[in-house]
Amino acid sequence: MPDPLNEIPLVIITIMAMFILLIAVGAFLIVRYQKKKFQYQQSIFEIQKEHEAAILQSQLEIQEQTFEAISQEIHDNVGQILSLAKVQLNIAESSLSDPKGVLAMAKESIGRAMMDLRDIAKSLSSDRVSQMDLVQAIRQETERINKTRFLVCTLEVTGETPVLGAARRLVVFRTVQEILNNILKHSGASQATIAILFDQQQLQIQITDNGKGFDAVNNTRNGLGLQNITKRTAMIGGEAIIGSAIGKGTTIQLNIPYE
Repeated sequence: MPDPLNEIPLVIITIMAMFILLIAVGAFLIVRYQKKKFQYQQSIFEIQKEHEAAILQSQLEIQEQTFEAISQEIHDNVGQILSLAKVQLNIAESSLSDPKGVLAMAKESIGRAMMDLRDIAKSLSSDRVSQMDLVQAIRQETERINKTRFLVCTLEVTGETPVLGAARRLVVFRTVQEILNNILKHSGASQATIAILFDQQQLQIQITDNGKGFDAVNNTRNGLGLQNITKRTAMIGGEAIIGSAIGKGTTIQLNIPYE
């Protein structure tokens, strides 16, 4: 007859083995649950990311259509009206004994307005921007801003311009345009510098102004302009690094992959 005392270790070993097995099964189920939970959260994040990208893409398309309509309106209607007004002033000027008076000054003002409107129409037209390389488009924008005499904008380019797709080129240009518009409207700056670096890995664009700046560290309310800059850059796989301090101006660096 078996000794009950000899069977006790076997029972203990069996119980311990079952306990370890239960722990292992429980750990496996917990790991599996966490993995599925992570995959689910990741899929939700991807869906949200795609949804936000689709919304942003739609907003950009609407914006480009609006820009194109305004550009066409300036070219077709406002430009023609100003041209007619200039012709009428020429006729009136020829009949005056003193053509250097008020009408001559008015004609000069209309001529300047026509040039400014032409430049604005070019910067708004998606087709015209797409026909130029990126540096050419940005240089044309800096020249337009310099004509306003509100801001002295300089452009520095290092490296050779790679071939960028039209869509990517347009997004980068609109982002730079948004930064320059923010400088004009909000910074109070007198000078701005655009430094473009084409290296082998990515495109870097650094825009610095000497304006009043803001507290970038504790700034909890990013304006719509800064949000647009960040979202546009992220949409093409890049990043926007915004640095600023009160009284020390602002620097925005765009790091953008070529593809």
